[in-house]
Amino acid sequence: MRRLVQLTPVLALVALAAMPARRAQASQCTPSRMFVVLDHSSSMNDTLTGGSSKWSVARTAVETVATAYESKIELGLNVFPRPNQCSPGMTLVQPALNNATAIKNALPGAPPASGNYTPMAQTIDVVAAETALQDATHRPSILLITDGWQWCSPYDPATRSWPLAAVQRAAAKGIKVYVVGFGGAVDVETMNKMAVAAGTARPNCDPTGTTTASPNKCYYQADSLAQLTAALDAISIQVSAEICDGLDNDCDGEVDEGLTRNCASACGGGTEQCVNGNWQGCDAPMPAAEICDGKDNDCDGTVDEGCGSCTPGATRACGSDVGACEKGTQTCNTQGEWGECRGMTSPAAETCNGKDDDCDGEIDNGPPGGLCPAGQMCDSGKCVSIVDDNPPTSNPTGPVGPTDEKGAPDDGCGCRIGGARSDGNALPALLMLSGLGLLVTLRRRRSTR
Repeated sequence: MRRLVQLTPVLALVALAAMPARRAQASQCTPSRMFVVLDHSSSMNDTLTGGSSKWSVARTAVETVATAYESKIELGLNVFPRPNQCSPGMTLVQPALNNATAIKNALPGAPPASGNYTPMAQTIDVVAAETALQDATHRPSILLITDGWQWCSPYDPATRSWPLAAVQRAAAKGIKVYVVGFGGAVDVETMNKMAVAAGTARPNCDPTGTTTASPNKCYYQADSLAQLTAALDAISIQVSAEICDGLDNDCDGEVDEGLTRNCASACGGGTEQCVNGNWQGCDAPMPAAEICDGKDNDCDGTVDEGCGSCTPGATRACGSDVGACEKGTQTCNTQGEWGECRGMTSPAAETCNGKDDDCDGEIDNGPPGGLCPAGQMCDSGKCVSIVDDNPPTSNPTGPVGPTDEKGAPDDGCGCRIGGARSDGNALPALLMLSGLGLLVTLRRRRSTR
C-alpha cells in the first residue's frame, strides 16, 4: 500500500490528466456504491506508536483510498456519532464517482474530548436505509471503521450484540458490511461475528477469537497507517472488482473482462469464462462411453465395467504349431475381448506328401486307399502303383525279352497276384493238364457204348 500513500508529483499529474477519460467511461458503467462509515468518538483522539492520533491516521487512509478508487467506486461518507453523543451517524457525502475531494473536504476535525459514544448499530441501520443503497445493480456496501465497542452512557452490556443484529438486517436487504477494527480496544468477539454474518469474513478465519491476540480474525484488524491503508485497499479491490453480470463494474470500458472461475464435472475440475454475464465453456473432462483401457471413462467410480478379461491392445499367440500348422496372433479389442486369430496356418486334409497336414502328430495317416488314387498306395510320401510297372516286351514263344530284376528273362505275363509272381514257364504244364482231361473224357464215352 505504500504506492498509494507515496504518490510522486509525476504520478499525480498523470492521474489528473486521466480524470476526463475516467468520467467519460463512468457514463457507460455500473460501479459499486459504498458508504465509508467512520468512527468519530472521543477515543479516536488516542495516539498510536509514532505520536499520531488515530483520527488523523484514519483521515489520511480514507483520503488516500478514496483518491485511488474514486473512478471505480461510487463513494459516500457517514461519520458517527453526529452531531454528538449517541446520535446515529450523519451522511456527509452521497455516493458518486470522483468523490475523493468531496470526502476530504467533508471529514470533520478532531473528535470530542470525552464521552467515547460509539453508536455503531444505530448508524449501520441509518446508512442501510439510504436510498442510494437500495439499488442492487450497484452492489451496495458499507465500510465500517471503528476503534471500540457498541457504547452509550450509561453503558448497557445488553447492547453489545446490537451491531451484529444491525449487520444481519443490512444483509437481509442485500447490503454487505465490511468491518475494520482500528487499535487495541476493539470488541474482537462481536466484530468476528459481524464479519461472518455480513458474508465478508476473511478467508480461513477463526470466528471464535475473543481478544486482539487471537489469530486469523474474520474482520480486518489495523494498528497503524500502513495496516489501515492496506485493509481499506483490500476491501476496495473486492468492492470494485468486475463480476459476471454483463455490466462494466470497474468502469474501464469493458464488460466481464478476464473473468474465470473453477468448474467441475463428474470426471474432474476445470475452468470456465464469463461471456456477457453468463458462465460458459467449462473445460473439465466430461463423461464418455466406457472402454476397456484401465480407466474410469464414464466417471461412475468403476473401471472397465462390462469388459472382458484382457487389456485392449494386448496380443497373444493362438492356434497350433504341430505338424504343418503354424500359430497366429490374437489382439484384445476395446471391449476387453480376444479377437479372431490372424496369420495362422490351420489343419488341412491329410494327403500323401510326407507331412502332417491335419496336425494330429502323424504323417500321411488316413483311411486305407484314401490318400492316393485307385490302384495306388502311399509309400514314403508318394503315391505308387500296386500293378507291375515293367511288363514283358514279347509273347512266350518269341525271342527272349528283357530280364527281370534277378537277371532272368522276362518271358511273358509279369502279373502280380497277392504278391506272387506268375511267369511263362507254367504254360507247358497247363497244356499237359488240358490234354489229360480230354483223354479221360473220351474213354468214358467209349465205355458207355
